[in-house]
Amino acid sequence: MKTYEIKGPCPELAAVLAKAVAELSPGEEAKIVSRWRYVVHDVKNTAGYIGLEVVDVREGPSLVEIVIRKSAQAPPLSQGRET
Repeated sequence: MKTYEIKGPCPELAAVLAKAVAELSPGEEAKIVSRWRYVVHDVKNTAGYIGLEVVDVREGPSLVEIVIRKSAQAPPLSQGRET
């Protein structure tokens, strides 16, 4: 299982989620780890929009772990901006 670490605030969260969407195959699971607790809320709120599912969340005293899965019905990544 791939593991992605979020070491900083919001811009890094967006970059990690984009990387996961690009790298994971449909049905494949990965783990996101962070010391930032807000990450759980943000990933849960964002996952469905970008073709990810939250499978499990574990909150420890110094770290959160979020298991995600790329949806089989994941929307294609946009290669350019539509106008």
